[in-house]
Amino acid sequence: MTITSAAPDPPAGPRSVLSTRDEYADAIGTAIRAAAAYYGSGDSPLDDASFDLLVSLIQAYEERYPEHTDPATPTGTVAGGAVPAG
Repeated sequence: MTITSAAPDPPAGPRSVLSTRDEYADAIGTAIRAAAAYYGSGDSPLDDASFDLLVSLIQAYEERYPEHTDPATPTGTVAGGAVPAG
């Protein structure tokens, strides 16, 4: 018996780079909403890998353009900013 499996479709999710301030702002909003949903209802629109990728893209943008860093950024926060650090 031969078992074959089709390769899964790549997950829908963030691009490989954030190029503009609008994309950066959208990514922050998406990450904050996903973290709030995950820590609130437990039902996030992003799986863990997609969330981690999104946050890494946000961080890479902030490293390239530190002058654009938004105070609402989920980078360097506990639970993506969904819960207070303490």
